[in-house]
Amino acid sequence: MGVDLEHEPIHDLARRVIRLAEETQHAAQVLERRLEAMERRDGAVGKADRILPVAARMRAALGQDKLSTDSLCDPDTGLPA
Repeated sequence: MGVDLEHEPIHDLARRVIRLAEETQHAAQVLERRLEAMERRDGAVGKADRILPVAARMRAALGQDKLSTDSLCDPDTGLPA
């Protein structure tokens, strides 16, 4: 069955369908990108949640309030100890 796009009401309907389809496709792409960004962020947060307790245990084991690189260098020369 053919569609007569010369007929004005059909032409208007076709334009509306195409416009809505493009908007829907664009909205879907925006949502997909947002979801991917949120999943990446949650992955990073999850990693931080796993790493921070390990760092806290390391600080406790070393008897320091915070980790420092000061003990890695010779205070006189500034070179690695």
